[in-house]
Amino acid sequence: MKISKELFNELCEAIDKVLSAHSLKTITNHRNTITYTKSRFIAFCWSMFHASKYDCMKLYKAGLDDTHIETALKRILSDFE
Repeated sequence: MKISKELFNELCEAIDKVLSAHSLKTITNHRNTITYTKSRFIAFCWSMFHASKYDCMKLYKAGLDDTHIETALKRILSDFE
């Protein structure tokens, strides 16, 4: 992964806050109701990212693009795949 350990940890914390704020049942239901895309898991990852309200400009300024961010999100949320 191209993302630095520091940014990865910050992103993990932001995602964890979202996961902690909602029940596992709610999160799982959300993941299972995504029907508008080929990959439910990828859409779920981006949903969690947007719900976290993490400053995406921080990632872009570090030279990352959406593929790098997506790879990090997939790693963080791999339990939901």
